[in-house]
Amino acid sequence: MYTIKKVTTPITDIFDAAWEKAECANVDTINWPEYDYNPGMQARLLYSDYGIHVKLTTQEQPLLARETKQNGAIYKDSCMEFFFSPKADDKRYINFEINPFGTMYLAIRTGRTDPSFPTEDKRYFGIVSDVTDKEWSLCFTVPFAFIEKYFGGCDKVFRGNIYKCGDETVREHYVTYYPMPINPPDYHRSDCFGEFVLE
Repeated sequence: MYTIKKVTTPITDIFDAAWEKAECANVDTINWPEYDYNPGMQARLLYSDYGIHVKLTTQEQPLLARETKQNGAIYKDSCMEFFFSPKADDKRYINFEINPFGTMYLAIRTGRTDPSFPTEDKRYFGIVSDVTDKEWSLCFTVPFAFIEKYFGGCDKVFRGNIYKCGDETVREHYVTYYPMPINPPDYHRSDCFGEFVLE
């Protein structure tokens, strides 16, 4: 179980000192031997009265970034992802995928084949992306108002997973935080989600 600690003010900056309060989740589970590249990725989550704040960092090199259109083929680029189901009694989950440009894929769905696309864009979620010669970091916020709008609220304990992928990168890879004991790789399996708790 990953515990999401509370902060008093919303976080909008990758370099905010508040991130040091967050539990560091190493996204390093190799579920499929044929995809054994682990680029290194860390996730930190916090929350405020405004929403759930997410920071993701990877040491992947070289990065691939091509997609500039929202809801385009982000997964083909270097990509970091956060999927979660806010309500236990609702089979749907929110699907965030983001590339180094900060381009976002956003859907609400129950599985791979039934996405619906909210109209909110990357500015609404405050996506910030920072690339150096050593790592790529991004942060964004999922406002509780957004969760309320589409799900009617968020449970204190909810389920989700954090992913690193890149279907057309130099080294194709599929790495997860919580294990996924399935084959072939499919991130759209909410039955493999693990628990997150709002402290």
